[in-house]
Formats: sequence, structure tokens, C-alpha cells
Amino acid sequence: MTGLDHILWAAPDLCAGEKIIEDLTGVAPTRGGSHPGFGTRNSLIGLGSGLYLEVISPDPAQDLAGNRGGRIAALPRAGIVTFAVASNDIGAFRAAAQREGLTLQDPVRMHRALPDGRRLDWTVLSLEDSRFGEAIPFVIDWGVSSHPTASLSPGCRLRSFTVLHPLADALARLYAAIDIPVGVKRAAYPGFLAELDTPRGDVVLSHP
Repeated sequence: MTGLDHILWAAPDLCAGEKIIEDLTGVAPTRGGSHPGFGTRNSLIGLGSGLYLEVISPDPAQDLAGNRGGRIAALPRAGIVTFAVASNDIGAFRAAAQREGLTLQDPVRMHRALPDGRRLDWTVLSLEDSRFGEAIPFVIDWGVSSHPTASLSPGCRLRSFTVLHPLADALARLYAAIDIPVGVKRAAYPGFLAELDTPRGDVVLSHP
């Protein structure tokens, strides 16, 4: 069983990205930490019900060549770049994805240090399909670690999250086959649309 876990809103500069989100929502993101080897660091905003928005940016202390941090650094502006679903059975999810012909990377164990000195550990499974690119989410298993939302103050709520794609019907069928509970709508170009309830009213976040 899977569920939406978090939305990755990428910004080429973390401080600038945090300010954009705070100005839009009235909620200051909570600084997270760095992702060693991936070239990124983050801040978080809780969206209710075990969901969060991840403000993810290049980590200037890391090499950015050929990783997500480098790709984010090259973005023309900030926006949603992909999303993650949570599963407590990555093996079963992997089997379903293989049946659908997706290309799978080996699961990767990741970690980051929290501001209070504790360490957060999780496992990520990356999926690839040449037709859909970043519309294919990655899968995350938090294992025995507390979910990041446990330390986030409430403030915003996710009203809806939609993936946009010209091949909407095919993408929706794939999501149903591998149990990704996210809606898809046909659009001229691939993208994402998140609607939030915030202290400053309705806010819409989209693709860069």
C-alpha cells in the first residue's frame, strides 16, 4: 500500500526558495539538512496528514556534477519537479513496477542530520520510464525513523495534487497498476499542480 508522501519544490538557491514559500504561504519552512552524494539540501513545510512540501536546492558544500543538485542549479526558476510516494514494502512495489516494464535502480539507503543532532534514515527506490520522466515518482520507506512531519508545525494543508501530461490516459493506467494514488489530467506539456490552504489564503504551486 502506498500513499503520497511529499512534493519536491525545487529552487536554485535554498534561502531564496524559502523566502518565496514564506511570502506565499505565511509559513516559514523548517530547515532540514543535506543529502550526501545527491548534491542537495532542504527545508520543509507540513501539509497535514503525514504530507509535506520539500523545498530542495543545491548544496554548495557538495559536488553538483551529474546529480539532482546540479539539475536543480540549472533550473530557470523555482517550481515542482517531482514527488515521492511512501511504502512500507518496497519489494512488493518493485515487483509491480517490473511487471509494468519500468526501469528500476537498486534501493539506496539515505540519511541526513537533523538540527537537533539526531539522524534521519530512509530508503529510496528510483523508477524510470522514458515516456514520462519526472512524472514517475520515487518511492520512500522511512523504516523505523520518525516521519519528518513529526517535527513540523502545522500551518498549511494540501487541498489537491495533480500530475499534468499529454499522455494522461497512459500515465493514469500506469499509476493504477503500481498503486500510485495521484490524479492525472491531460495537458499540452508535462507538469504538476498543487493547491494549498495557507494562512494567507489559497496558493497554487506548479512546474518551473
